[in-house]
Amino acid sequence: MVASVLIGVVAATNIQQASAPRSCGGCLAFKKLTHEFEKNVIDAATTGDPNTITGLLEQYSEDVSALDFSAPK
Repeated sequence: MVASVLIGVVAATNIQQASAPRSCGGCLAFKKLTHEFEKNVIDAATTGDPNTITGLLEQYSEDVSALDFSAPK
C-alpha cells in the first residue's frame, strides 16, 4: 500500500516537473516546493505515518496553485 502510494506520488511530481514552465516568475519557488514535497513524502513513507501523504499532497497542490507563473518582470 505504502509503496504504491509513494510510486504514484513520485510519478505525478515527475510529470509536473517535466511540464513546468522554465522561464517564469515562480519557477524557483516551484522547484523548491517540489523538492520539499518529495522529501516530506519519502520521510512519511519510510519513518512516519504514510496516511499523512494525502495531507502533504493537498498542501503541495495549494502551494503550487498560489504561485505566480507569469513571465518575470
